[in-house]
Amino acid sequence: MTLAGLFSHRLTRMAALAGAGLALGSLLWQSEESREPVDAVELRGANEPDGFVVNGRYRSFDQNGQLETVIQSPRIEQFESRNLATMLLPDATLHDPESNTTWMLTANQGELHRGEDIIDLEGNVLVRRPLANGELATLEAEHLTLDNKQRTVYTDTPVVLTEAHGVTRATGMKAWIDDRVLELQSQVKGHYDTPPSN
Repeated sequence: MTLAGLFSHRLTRMAALAGAGLALGSLLWQSEESREPVDAVELRGANEPDGFVVNGRYRSFDQNGQLETVIQSPRIEQFESRNLATMLLPDATLHDPESNTTWMLTANQGELHRGEDIIDLEGNVLVRRPLANGELATLEAEHLTLDNKQRTVYTDTPVVLTEAHGVTRATGMKAWIDDRVLELQSQVKGHYDTPPSN
């Protein structure tokens, strides 16, 4: 190889190295620039949750520190901007410390509105409450709302109440948990069996 060819080859190599150095320097310089913050909702989509909890449990207490409500779910999805948590197969227990009674609620799905402390239950809603004789009274509905602040449960959908000796059907109801009062709203029909005399 001639001296001119060697010089030309070195010049080409140096030019290539200089070009690579400039490209690398440009990349490093750009990586240090401040980037615009990425909107998380825009990144993941408006209908996607901010986070989720597997086998979660929510508890609320009264002013005296007594346990009032426990809600469990195999999957809870949280939407921070809406202050909302959705629950798959929620299973709730409501305690009344004064009467030492417990209400149990289950459903296919539920929504917890955290700012309002309201739970909306949807699909195969079942409420069970023990009676004084040890049996269970049940209430079935397709939709039910639990207002934990007001300690009420209500719905506008048809309900079926089953007790030891009877079944009552109605459209819409409201119950006051701590007072153990139930008010049926309309189209009330009942069938009762007379308990056997001793």
